[in-house]
Amino acid sequence: MRAFFEDAIRQLLKVVAAHEYITLYLIISIEEAGIPLPAPGDLVIAFYGYRAQGDPLALARVILTCAAASTTGTLVPYFIARRWGLPVAHRFAGWLDVDTRTVDTWIDRVHRNGFRAVLIGRLIPGLRVAMSLVAGTAEVPVTRFSAGVFVAAMIYWTGWVLLGALVGPQVDDLIEPYIGYIAVGIPVVFITLFVLRVIVVRRRR
Repeated sequence: MRAFFEDAIRQLLKVVAAHEYITLYLIISIEEAGIPLPAPGDLVIAFYGYRAQGDPLALARVILTCAAASTTGTLVPYFIARRWGLPVAHRFAGWLDVDTRTVDTWIDRVHRNGFRAVLIGRLIPGLRVAMSLVAGTAEVPVTRFSAGVFVAAMIYWTGWVLLGALVGPQVDDLIEPYIGYIAVGIPVVFITLFVLRVIVVRRRR
């Protein structure tokens, strides 16, 4: 089993290497849309930053790709909330592990301040995901919403990319002896978290 997952990860890394920016764009877009992934997008981007270390243009491409992906992915919950309103936004918030009170609290602020509120909210831990639902429910124009997401993403992802470029080599040395266990652990953790999320969402209903 361990050998199978190790081989699968090697093959996956080959695909990523061949189409790295497309892969990165898809990963971040999917996560921003609210679909859980085996590895957090933050860590994926830090890994890309590690790979691009020493190349300013490559680092810039990673950041721009991530910002574009965030802008695209967040449109899914945004349009869901805008089309069907607060009740559906609350249900979607439960799936995203977002407190519905957070959505309610920020709706008026975002409605009044638009771009600025979206930009600030997307930089606050615990509010990043909720901002799409809030802006959609508050009917913020899509151009202002997307602009706020893009600028915030440029700031946020720059931090993670630079973190990966700075500490990536040390982390790589630490995990190398345990890569086999990590290969087995990732799918197990992913399946467990997915099942737990489904259970929590059903109980909230």
